[in-house]
Amino acid sequence: MRSGLQAKALLGLNLVLLATVGYLAYQLRLPTEPSAQPVGTVAGSHSPPTPASSSSPATAELPQTNTFHWSQLESEDYRTYIQRLRAIGCPEQTIRDIIIADVEKLLAPQARAIVPYRPDLKYWEPEEEELWNNYDPRQWQQQQRTIEYQKRELVRELLGIDLVEERLRQQGAEDYYSRRLQFLPEAKRAQVRTLLDHYADQELAIRAKEWEEGEPLCPEDRAELRRLRQARQADLARILTPAELQQYELWLGYTACKVREALYGMDATEEEFLTIYRLRKPFDEQWNPDEVDLNDPVVRARWQQAQAELEEQIRRALGETRYALYQRGQDPDFRALNAAAARYGLSSNTVAEVYACKKLVTEARQALATNLAVSAQEREQALAEIANETERVVAEALGPRAYRYLLRRGALQWIKGNP
Repeated sequence: MRSGLQAKALLGLNLVLLATVGYLAYQLRLPTEPSAQPVGTVAGSHSPPTPASSSSPATAELPQTNTFHWSQLESEDYRTYIQRLRAIGCPEQTIRDIIIADVEKLLAPQARAIVPYRPDLKYWEPEEEELWNNYDPRQWQQQQRTIEYQKRELVRELLGIDLVEERLRQQGAEDYYSRRLQFLPEAKRAQVRTLLDHYADQELAIRAKEWEEGEPLCPEDRAELRRLRQARQADLARILTPAELQQYELWLGYTACKVREALYGMDATEEEFLTIYRLRKPFDEQWNPDEVDLNDPVVRARWQQAQAELEEQIRRALGETRYALYQRGQDPDFRALNAAAARYGLSSNTVAEVYACKKLVTEARQALATNLAVSAQEREQALAEIANETERVVAEALGPRAYRYLLRRGALQWIKGNP
């Protein structure tokens, strides 16, 4: 508790001012000795001091009636310490800063001990290469995460806030969870954030085999992912009220995230979002990609059939015009065009024209492919002419820099007829 000297020194300056009005003396039950003679004003008095005569000493010393010492506030118990700080009117943000700094320093030795740095490094020793090649950093990361959770849990219990959220806020960084959990009180928001991170760590441990080693998930892995998803949902239900859980699903649930992603570029209304959300929710519950094996031909065929049925339901619900925009927003080429437009200052009309060109070219190719009256040689020649003309039109519309940018990203494969 005595380690956060720098942060506490800042608070001390404010507390000394409060001490002069006798407030601190009252709160901490300090003795006050009255002055033997009125040589000056006591803090809080509005009467000016009596001017000194020419024979009086040049300066009169004021009695120290309420000198402040940090020992009057410090306690080995964090909760008692926080209570004393609040009792003297310490700003809540300052209390947070003091406690968080103290917790960080308290667990800093454990964090430093995780990575086996050389105790007495010499300039000729290849420490970085040793750490990179001779150890598995995943073990360090796991230990660091454990310490981080200890910090977060302690801060949440003492202050009712999430440590990660507080750090990001002080850095001026955008906080993904904070923006999406504003409907919750701060203490409950901290619980939810920590819970989500705990389950994310467990899922990551399962997926690491697939992501890092290229091994597909086995049935046992998928069953464990399903168990984790159900356990997370049960824990959320214990923390949140039914209304809060519903809001959580709309902000952070899997289906809601997939729907928002699909609505890109169509300026959807809330009603359209909820319509698609209600249609897609049963599909996602049955065909969660983390829990079904799409490498199985039979399973994949059933999944494709269910997906086609879902798309038809969405098309009927939106109507042809809005559904066309819905499909466009899911096209990676449309998103790449928007990225190029933002980077090189192109207008939205340019994006619309180039994307419309893609649609026309695709339809022309399909018409050629199904036209039995055209010979193979004629078809090949027509496709080459379409590609050359499309390349010229698109390059002119985008400009050389944006055109090269999209070529490098592989976002213009459709010009040559490639998917």
